[in-house]
Amino acid sequence: MIPVVLAPGLLCDGRLWSAMRPDLLGDIISVDFADDDSIQAMAMRILAEAPLRFVLAGFSMGGMAAMTAAAWSPERIAGLVLIDTHAEPETPDRSERRARQIATADAGGFSRLVREELKPHYFAAPDDHEGARKLVSDMALEAGALQFRRHVQALMTRPDPATLLEALTMPVTVLTGEADGLAPPSAARHLVDRLPDARLVLIPDCGHMAPLEAPAVVAAEINRLCRQPEFA
Repeated sequence: MIPVVLAPGLLCDGRLWSAMRPDLLGDIISVDFADDDSIQAMAMRILAEAPLRFVLAGFSMGGMAAMTAAAWSPERIAGLVLIDTHAEPETPDRSERRARQIATADAGGFSRLVREELKPHYFAAPDDHEGARKLVSDMALEAGALQFRRHVQALMTRPDPATLLEALTMPVTVLTGEADGLAPPSAARHLVDRLPDARLVLIPDCGHMAPLEAPAVVAAEINRLCRQPEFA
């Protein structure tokens, strides 16, 4: 079975995939972006740590890195799964919000930022998925304010992803939660419309944390690409 490479999002590590890993086929490689300070560096890490040919799945920020890696080396990517991410350009309003969040974290308010501003937007139903919500908090607080600064600045300075999309000629599945406010269905539809070979999967009753809110759905879509006739 073809290997699968998993690319996590902002303030996430390999534990993001814990609920879905038992359902995934083949060998799994989970990359770690903790020390990377740009989307390009994250993409280079994916390609450096991945086997010669693989299925690539990226979540949120990791989806942006995955698109970059796949555009740079499309011949290596057998299939691409983009989870709760988008290819919209950075906007002044978004950059202003990110800069304010960095300032809050730098001033000692990182824990409060995670608790009051970030985490409430992650899940479709904030009172559900108690274990997953705790895991998200644990990952974020262990990552810390310095990693948050590096990764938010990476998002603020990322190149326009629209220039990459025409190179993504491999089969692509775009998944997003119907209640995702960070990478909403409208952005997912826009992304699918600009890709040569893409399908859209909207997950009901799901917010931004599909790997934790709907792990079986995400795993099934990754496995679907692993089962392509090329690998039978």
